[in-house]
Amino acid sequence: MLWVVIGHSYLGPFGGGPAWENALTNLAYSFHMPLFMAISGWLFYYTRLADGKWSYIATLRDKSVRLLIPFVFFTLLAFAMKIAFPSEMSRGAGLSFKEVAGAFINPYDGPLREMWFIMTLFWLFLLMPVWKLTVRNAYIKWLTLALLVVLHFIHPAVSLFCIDRLCSYAVFFYLGLIVCMDTFVERAISGRALLFLFAGVAVYIAGYYSDPLIQAMGGILFSCSLALILDRIIPWCFHTFRDYTYQIFLMGIFAQILVKILFRHIRLPYVAAYLICVLAGLYVPVLVSIVLKKINWPPLLYCVGLRPKKQ
Repeated sequence: MLWVVIGHSYLGPFGGGPAWENALTNLAYSFHMPLFMAISGWLFYYTRLADGKWSYIATLRDKSVRLLIPFVFFTLLAFAMKIAFPSEMSRGAGLSFKEVAGAFINPYDGPLREMWFIMTLFWLFLLMPVWKLTVRNAYIKWLTLALLVVLHFIHPAVSLFCIDRLCSYAVFFYLGLIVCMDTFVERAISGRALLFLFAGVAVYIAGYYSDPLIQAMGGILFSCSLALILDRIIPWCFHTFRDYTYQIFLMGIFAQILVKILFRHIRLPYVAAYLICVLAGLYVPVLVSIVLKKINWPPLLYCVGLRPKKQ
């Protein structure tokens, strides 16, 4: 989630900032969404498939509430912001039926492009029976992974309902799922985190000069190893926002947009403004979530991906 926030924190035109900012942004964008998908697959196996207690219907009902309600709410909120502050936005938006319908049919061309992730993730959850069936047999499991690698490279260029992104990112989701299932890779990385960190850097560099898929795999390995090392050295470093990563994904971009608007009108040192943008992306959603949980009004909680407390 921290990489996602860093990826959204550039203050100037995309790629038009200082060299260090461009380097951080390019680093984040080279693997942060594959990493996000891999973590989602890992968590999906851990929470939905491992004990076999969740039925397909119950899972779809839960994921529909958790994903589709925020998808609609934040898409409409993005329309409202773009209409209210058109001169401050890099991409304009109208409120015609065609544009609103288009935002849900093709989220990447909507007012909030980040919603493509929600649509793609929902597709992956819809495929729950496929994942359950393929992981039962070792040969079928690895054959499925190989087929998803092929699908990553060869798939129809259909942007409607994020079909193309489903094809591109399913391999990372499935990889996270089988790592959680087998635990071999997880145990290996945990035991030799520093070694795997350097291995991740090496794979990332190799991928930089060869293929983005290899680069993303290196970034995933590097990030997981680094997180394990940081958790040992500074065990509290992620605790302040770890319980609200989904809310950071949904709301962080709005806090960052406001910081960028203020930066255009109130000149601050570039590095200070950048750090404020990162911190706003992380902690404004955390504060908003804490307040909303205190209020505990179910319709509003569902809009931001939170579950109401039982009375």
